Amino acid sequence: MNKKAVVMISGGLDSTLAAKLMLEQGVELCGLYLSAPWGCCDKTKAMKVAAQLGIEFMVGKLTDEYIRVIRNPKYGYGSSMNPCVDCRIYMFEKAKELMAQIGASFLVTGEVLGQRPMSQMKNSMLLIEKQSGLGRLIVRPLSAKLMPVTVPEEQGIIDRDRLEAVSGRSRKPQMEMALKYGILDYPNAAGGCLLTDQQFGNRVRDLFQSQQDVDLEDMELLRLGRHFRTKQSKLIVGRNEQENATLAEYLAPGRVLFVPENFSGPSVLMIGPPEEEVRQTALRLIAYYSRNEQIGPEAMVRCRIGAPREETRQPMEERLPLGGRIEEAELERMRV
Repeated sequence: MNKKAVVMISGGLDSTLAAKLMLEQGVELCGLYLSAPWGCCDKTKAMKVAAQLGIEFMVGKLTDEYIRVIRNPKYGYGSSMNPCVDCRIYMFEKAKELMAQIGASFLVTGEVLGQRPMSQMKNSMLLIEKQSGLGRLIVRPLSAKLMPVTVPEEQGIIDRDRLEAVSGRSRKPQMEMALKYGILDYPNAAGGCLLTDQQFGNRVRDLFQSQQDVDLEDMELLRLGRHFRTKQSKLIVGRNEQENATLAEYLAPGRVLFVPENFSGPSVLMIGPPEEEVRQTALRLIAYYSRNEQIGPEAMVRCRIGAPREETRQPMEERLPLGGRIEEAELERMRV
């Protein structure tokens, strides 16, 4: 066993301190950030932390296979659609792959015993180790003294006495450690994974129930706009100019984009069969969320039909009159 490890870097304080404690003991670290559209981590902050620590940094993008983990979790969901144990196993498997590629002997994480109710209780943490194939090879510097001895500690690669015994949800011990190390610029505690949020969880549940083939792009869209389900189609209404622009980037086969032409209002991305009734619903949603004083009698909407992205030609378009607003009751029935 060598003195090289992969460290999971989120950009938060806990993973920063975990890495700092390992660097103090001369461990060579490679930071790994796993990018998920519903995570609580920040890639920019993670890159900044790695640069400040002076360690190598790599970004691993989750693939569509991760959708299967969320859709059919072996160990179940938490408070919403969050399969925390299965998610952690999957991420540690990805970290294990990187370990093999760079010749690292163990994994380091910023986990704190008891901080998360599903994935950071002792029994869950040991189960995750075993199922990911990393039994006794995961060092959690902040809670190491409260966990069983790991192989790197047993073999003298790292000194257990120089590790910590932090537990629970209080951030006070970490804040004191940050002060000791001169780490002053760190983010507040994150709100957590979006999959734990009830509204976002409802959107995930609706997606899985309504669509057989789901990919990461479908999951990314769950973060954008207001969502409405009608028949076999979904309508996503942009909430601001930035979201309108982002929705346009997701135009693809099987999708239709509705964009106000001569008035200010939201864009709507339709996913599913382009039935005329659904198209009319999209127009009525635009009318509902637009400012009445800006809508004239000649208000028109451009309807863009998604084409394969490798094609260089412009998507097919047609112009449609706006029409009337959707009724409040119908809108609420469709809301996801």
